Amino acid sequence: MKITWIRAAAAALALALAAVGCKKGPEPPKDIQAYAADTLDGVLMPGQVSLDKAVSADGNGSLKVATEVPITVSLYEVGFPGVEYANLIYRAKLKTQDFGGDAYLQMVVHFPGGGEVTAQNYQNALRGTADWTTSETSLRLQKGQKPDSVKLNLVVNGVGTVWIDDLHLIKAPLAE
Repeated sequence: MKITWIRAAAAALALALAAVGCKKGPEPPKDIQAYAADTLDGVLMPGQVSLDKAVSADGNGSLKVATEVPITVSLYEVGFPGVEYANLIYRAKLKTQDFGGDAYLQMVVHFPGGGEVTAQNYQNALRGTADWTTSETSLRLQKGQKPDSVKLNLVVNGVGTVWIDDLHLIKAPLAE
């Protein structure tokens, strides 16, 4: 009788552990596209930025915007990112020097048929002189929302110098 009870308990425990082991947690966030910003290759507005090998978050160079007027610089465009029902995150490292104004990331998400949504995070804006800071903006995509392209921009709303490095477009699962 005692052995039967122990076998039944062991079988129940094994079933419970197997059920727990089968449950998968949410997928971890993953890069859709990453840009090292150590070359001007692929930059959409190369006349508005310069490559700065001396100033870099990763030691390999960065893109520098030195401006006398506010400007939105289109940096990269990711075509057909293959994502829906997820958080779309644009993350990069920014640095400013003697900057009078706000510098922040902007993501323009384009949908088939011509619709667009712009995501930007003013709360993460850099001002004055700031060392390398990770900045991001995000957009929640609902079921059926499948962008056909995403533009990664840098808004330089002021006068001075801004560097950008280590850009990522990331897909993160939505919390259930």
